Amino acid sequence: MADTVDINELGRSVDPKSLSDEQLISTLGTALRDGNAKDVDPSLFARLVKTASKQQLATVMSSEVRRPVLEAIFGRMSEFYSSKGASGNRQVVHWHIKDGSTTDSFQTVLQNGTCTVTEGTDEDARTALTMPGTEFLKVATNNANPVTLFMTRKLKVSGDVGFATALQKMFQIPSA
Repeated sequence: MADTVDINELGRSVDPKSLSDEQLISTLGTALRDGNAKDVDPSLFARLVKTASKQQLATVMSSEVRRPVLEAIFGRMSEFYSSKGASGNRQVVHWHIKDGSTTDSFQTVLQNGTCTVTEGTDEDARTALTMPGTEFLKVATNNANPVTLFMTRKLKVSGDVGFATALQKMFQIPSA
């Protein structure tokens, strides 16, 4: 088993680029198992994503910690939802994280000042976002501009593109 680094040391005193892929995966796996995702500081996770190499992020998203990472991000999404500027109408967003033949889909419902997240997509969406896992990690941690990703075709939007653009303002995403 790879040596695990304390998640709180990553990005603070340990450079993620100095870790092997196995160490990074082991560290994330340990931090996210057994419901410990809430113990991971979002700003610290954002710093980790910012300082990790693109290859490290790709390795994470093709490993056994992909699901725990996605579940941790979507599991905390409602904490960072700000209904400021949102309408009272029910707004459904589909998120498709696609890498090769693997696609993980989640649905967010924004209504009456709340954000509800479910796995899968069972309602018609106002907008749907599809992107690779590495780009999703960057967007979810405020380390990439979704508009730039859209313009460079790394983020695909179907449905209401204007609403998709406004989504970024609806979430107070912790930064690195």
